[in-house]
Amino acid sequence: MREPEQTAQVVVDQCLDAANKLRASDVHIEIQDGKLVFRMRIDGRLRQWRELPLDLHPQVMARLKIVAQLDISTKRKPQDGRFTHQTEAGLRDYRIATAPMLEGEKAVIRVLATDLAKLNINSVGYSEPNQKVYMELLARPHGLLLHCGPTGSGKTTALYAAINHLSKGWRNVQTIEDPVEGRLSGVNQAQVNAEAGLTFASILRAYLRQDCDVILVGEIRDAETAELAVQASLTGHLVLGTIHTNTAVGAVTRLADMGVPPFFLATALVGAISQRLVRRLCKSCRQPFQPSLEIQRQCNLGPQHQLFQAAGCGACGKLGYRGRVGIQEIFSVTPRLREAIQQGLPESELQTLAMRNGMINIFLDGVAKSVAGQTTIEEVYKSVVAEG
Repeated sequence: MREPEQTAQVVVDQCLDAANKLRASDVHIEIQDGKLVFRMRIDGRLRQWRELPLDLHPQVMARLKIVAQLDISTKRKPQDGRFTHQTEAGLRDYRIATAPMLEGEKAVIRVLATDLAKLNINSVGYSEPNQKVYMELLARPHGLLLHCGPTGSGKTTALYAAINHLSKGWRNVQTIEDPVEGRLSGVNQAQVNAEAGLTFASILRAYLRQDCDVILVGEIRDAETAELAVQASLTGHLVLGTIHTNTAVGAVTRLADMGVPPFFLATALVGAISQRLVRRLCKSCRQPFQPSLEIQRQCNLGPQHQLFQAAGCGACGKLGYRGRVGIQEIFSVTPRLREAIQQGLPESELQTLAMRNGMINIFLDGVAKSVAGQTTIEEVYKSVVAEG
């Protein structure tokens, strides 16, 4: 029989190998009903991978803390770390967060993407009309361009693709991230460290004296960061960032709530993108069907349109889905919208005006991708309609 530490090492190695093979984005290691349970988030959904005896829990947690250089004696305080591990597929980077629970410590491991430096705009999943608008926004020499959406909606992927597009030898591109998800060639990246006084705001303030062309602010979460991001965009920088709102137009309301005056907001903001990730239909087994009259009415479809449904086959593990695709709406600030923002019009009126000016809302973008067979209308409803 193996020693406890060797057993834990085998379990951890098998877990990380399985996470890579199954394309998991996160691994949850927790105690449930007196057992050590491993769950993996695959295409946005948690699935149980394995159950093990509870007596392995201390050894598995200790092993993870050792590889991540965390304090193995600390069990009642959250800890964060990062590590690289050799899997069957090669070296992979991981981020780990531990936290005390009623039944014992829990660890969540984020499997970091290996190809962030290769991301491009085409890989994000914009529809052709949306990509055209987005490329026009990225071509602006200065201004504030925001990506909106909840955690796990693909904002970081979209921003890394944009930074890769903008990163040219003649540009100085600098980022502020919490944490840095991956290294980007030719880009100066800084990581937030609140304990050392390195906040989004303090780093951004320093960047204003660093001769930047493009600045990425990982998250605008407070009034000071918002004020500095607007200031940077008004003084010749293209500023990209994220903000937690459900809609693209909601970015205007959120920044106003943070204290940004309407005049400066109208002048600085060039656009906002709201996005979600929905499960992508397996091409090998998806099945077309004629939608009901009620679905046609709700989705503005005609009798000539067909939708697709999941079936399940060996290629997708009988799930009917494999991978995820983005659905988006892009709020481009036109002169008429700039005037409306300056007037302080409510979000509902801005939304109506934006759609009159050609914005395709996120639900209709999802419907178009359902008609194209990329996803199901159920996935679109779950990610967009259910939350609203």
